[in-house]
Amino acid sequence: MREAIDFLRYYAAEAERIMQPQALPARPARPTCCGCRGAGRGPASARGTSRWRSSPAVVAAALATGNTALAKPAEQTPAIAAAAVRLLHEAGVPADALQLLHGPGETIGAALVAEPGIAGVVFTGSTPVAKAIQRALAAKDGPIVPLIAETGGINAMLVDSTALPEQVADAVVQSAFRSAGQRCSALRLLCVHEGIADGVIAMVQGAARELVTGDPVRWQTDVGPVIDGEAFEALQRHLRRLHAQARPLLPAAATDAGTRLVPPQAFEVARIEDVRQEIFGPVLHVVRWSGDPRAAIAAINRLGYGLTLGLQTRIDSRAEALARDARIGNVYVNRNMIGAVVGVQPFGGEGLSGTGPKAGGPHYLYRFCGEQTVTVNTTAAGGNVALLA
Repeated sequence: MREAIDFLRYYAAEAERIMQPQALPARPARPTCCGCRGAGRGPASARGTSRWRSSPAVVAAALATGNTALAKPAEQTPAIAAAAVRLLHEAGVPADALQLLHGPGETIGAALVAEPGIAGVVFTGSTPVAKAIQRALAAKDGPIVPLIAETGGINAMLVDSTALPEQVADAVVQSAFRSAGQRCSALRLLCVHEGIADGVIAMVQGAARELVTGDPVRWQTDVGPVIDGEAFEALQRHLRRLHAQARPLLPAAATDAGTRLVPPQAFEVARIEDVRQEIFGPVLHVVRWSGDPRAAIAAINRLGYGLTLGLQTRIDSRAEALARDARIGNVYVNRNMIGAVVGVQPFGGEGLSGTGPKAGGPHYLYRFCGEQTVTVNTTAAGGNVALLA
């Protein structure tokens, strides 16, 4: 809730900042002014900008820049989406400027993307669905429609031999298992230097065993259920593969499809390349590395995803060099990898993890705006008196 409020306030302030004419350098007789159009990209109708997910942040970005919004929430979140839209309407957003559409993505979402009047699409979800939206938009006649996509990632944390094991263990447990591993920025792949691997793995094992899996209504619960039955079954299939192909580091999950509870799980794999897809849940893959850390970063880059990266090292120059090498949108040094703060840590990935611009950052709203340059020949009206002064 705090993050939603931060987004609403931040985008309102950013819209006031960027949607003003800006004078540009010009020849004396031809002053030029460039700025974002106050009407945004879309017409003043509910078709102006399509919202694939009903995030108050995305809706606020569209509305603040003069667009209308069609909010299509995830199928698993109809109640919270309806509550958010209702609050915005009560706050004064016109009903015809923000409309809510419930339904499956393959029907309602696909129809929205194909609709001729849609002037832009913002999507949060899987990489395959984002690619399907991209292809659908490219196949449409008429104006070229922009797409902002934030997709998943095989988010890695690289730990060198100088890192503090206690700090690493705390960051790993928070990043991999908080919110049942269901944050897009959650840690999926822990790459730990072989010189300290045994100690770090033992510490992570001990901390993970202390986590309580259960009903999130209970205050002692650390890890709640995964979002739905489909996600639960996908996790079970992946866990069966890992038990056959990798070394388990935590007790086998005693799972229940009715409660959808999956206790924290961790497996040691042989190579970075063995982790090929994002697993959306409390499942951590661990790999040992040695030699040049830049080679490890290069292997992480080759996975193709670029959302978040953690670096644990007490050598500042190494952290700076590895961050430069990483093709990753958000790099976190000596801390956990979740919980980006609006306006302080703009969030978004690259490669298979998204298109940018970063949400909660100074460049995000420009994607929602039309831009116009006006050049005036002042000699036609007798000259520019400001030059004489």
